[in-house]
Amino acid sequence: MESTKIKPMQFFSLLVLFQLGTALVVNLGIQSGRDAWIAILAGMLIGLVLFTVYSILYKLFPNMLPTSYSKVLLGKYVGTVISIAYVVFFMNKASRDLLDGGLLIISSTLKETPLPIVNLMMVLTVAYVLHKGIEVMARTATIFLAITLMLGFLIGIVILFSDIIEMSRLLPVLGDGVMPVFDSIIKQNYQFPFAEVICFKMVMPSLGDQKKGIRAGYMAVLLSGLILSGTAMVTISALGVDIAERSSFPLLTMVGKAAISDFIQRTDILVVMVLIIGDFFKISMFYYAAVIGMSDLFKVPYRKLLYPTAIIILLFSILIARNYSEHVMKGGRALYFIDPIFFIVIPLILIIAATVYRFRSRSRTGA
Repeated sequence: MESTKIKPMQFFSLLVLFQLGTALVVNLGIQSGRDAWIAILAGMLIGLVLFTVYSILYKLFPNMLPTSYSKVLLGKYVGTVISIAYVVFFMNKASRDLLDGGLLIISSTLKETPLPIVNLMMVLTVAYVLHKGIEVMARTATIFLAITLMLGFLIGIVILFSDIIEMSRLLPVLGDGVMPVFDSIIKQNYQFPFAEVICFKMVMPSLGDQKKGIRAGYMAVLLSGLILSGTAMVTISALGVDIAERSSFPLLTMVGKAAISDFIQRTDILVVMVLIIGDFFKISMFYYAAVIGMSDLFKVPYRKLLYPTAIIILLFSILIARNYSEHVMKGGRALYFIDPIFFIVIPLILIIAATVYRFRSRSRTGA
């Protein structure tokens, strides 16, 4: 594990950019129709609960990576198997986000560029920054969070003055009942992007201040949820549910329609910039979690694993799906059937095992 420490503000910046990532431009919560913003807020609340679970494990083992304390709690063999499963899981997530970014860039700007070339450039850029260490990545996140918020403010101004928003499209609230919202929460909204912060369990041991770092984490989940919910609300009020459902990248579609007279047009490039920034940090955190996990498991220096892992992630991103529709279908299926095992089941097992472990330790000390 790296000996560097990151500050709470840097941790906050990483978490916010990670959660915004690709969630800003995809159809987040659209299964619940015009009530998508409610589903996102509910998913955020569940995400806060899950972050609490991850934080408890960090507090119990503040100087150990999950790949180490899993073996302490579950035994050498079971703990190793679970740790390897998480490494593969993180690499798969990084490859899916790499594919998301590549597809958007190709569809919006570099239409004639082959997907493998775009993905290669992205993953090599991430690998280069991670080679400098998590502290450099964290400092970079602080700068890019400010840039992202500024771009978001500019996008908001253009949308506000372009007269494309009709709030009546959000009415009636819960017009179809609560079941579509509940279905959306269970199938997508608590996992993506909020539960995905589980990869930050691999970053938490690098926090310089435990209490302030965890507090910053809560604030990051809260802010991200509010931004994503507000974005969904504005997108649906501008496009309507029908267009938003059919669009692969509804935010991009909405901003493409926005213009202020003949003076400010084609502001959709700002959305592409926001996505590239967010996607960069989302790939980075999954990538880092996978590499630092392998380094801890196999006792291989962290930097020696960076570029071989980059090749694996790149290959996964090319082979994972033949087109965008297949990519979304497989991703939705994984969110519902596979991801809860890593987001909920295993962390709860670790919490129970940690409780038993502490009880036995205290009993031995008392004896």
